[in-house]
Amino acid sequence: MKAILKEPLVYFLLLSGLLFFVTAFFQQDSDNSQEIIVDRASLLGYIQQKTKIVEQDKLIKMFDGMSDDKRADWITAYAREEALYREAQALRLDENDPIIKGRVIQKLEFITKEYSEAILNVTEDNLVEYYKNNKQDYYVEPFVTFTHVFFDTGPGEKDLAKNRAVEKLAELNRDRVPFSEGIKHGNRFPYHVNYVERTPDFIASHFGQGMSDEIFNIEGSSNVWLGPFESKYGFHLVMVNRLEEGRYPTLAEVSERVQQDVQREQIQNNLENSYKAIIDTYTVTTSGF
Repeated sequence: MKAILKEPLVYFLLLSGLLFFVTAFFQQDSDNSQEIIVDRASLLGYIQQKTKIVEQDKLIKMFDGMSDDKRADWITAYAREEALYREAQALRLDENDPIIKGRVIQKLEFITKEYSEAILNVTEDNLVEYYKNNKQDYYVEPFVTFTHVFFDTGPGEKDLAKNRAVEKLAELNRDRVPFSEGIKHGNRFPYHVNYVERTPDFIASHFGQGMSDEIFNIEGSSNVWLGPFESKYGFHLVMVNRLEEGRYPTLAEVSERVQQDVQREQIQNNLENSYKAIIDTYTVTTSGF
């Protein structure tokens, strides 16, 4: 019990609850009376709730620019809702209602979340430790940028297509055909001609695993036509513009992401600790199972 009372949220919630009941006590007579007071502040709050206008300046400008008839409509709507709410309370219709219970719990969860965010304390040590323990989440996959010239293998034409590819390979390198000119050669491919910063899985989905492995194992051949490489569609001549190996970035490179992830984890931990502190003030008894 002493440990629970040390939890700041418990004091926060007790104070909020005390404030609520004190307010309710002093407002009891007016709330149960037949008088509904509609002032500027209450009507503005009601309109904001219904219109979901967040900006105060925008809300006030809209309110002040209303016609008398429009403002009267809002007052009528507010008075109607307040009257029905009071009547429902008088009939005790709010007791044991799962919808109302859910809304009240939502409010408490909202207060608890605000508290959890308010006590965030992310240090450099937190970032270092979190990155070390979750390094795999920041792994940068290998990727490749290349263009290709495709030679279709029709029925019984595999050898012919391969020979055409070999001949074209010599021509492309002899004439120093650049990356951008590859599209003018070969046959139409079912997918793309140029692939920019694509991962092994993506390349495998278009060309097959075997060709994907071959491309990502290319070494020291940038801006030179290579091949032929075989896929299930035919043969390909490839010019690689950029090939990057997979790597783990430094903490400095992903510090913003790590910061957000640490904050998210801290908020969740704070929430769980706060909920536990609240639940631990109760005794849970089960029966009838």
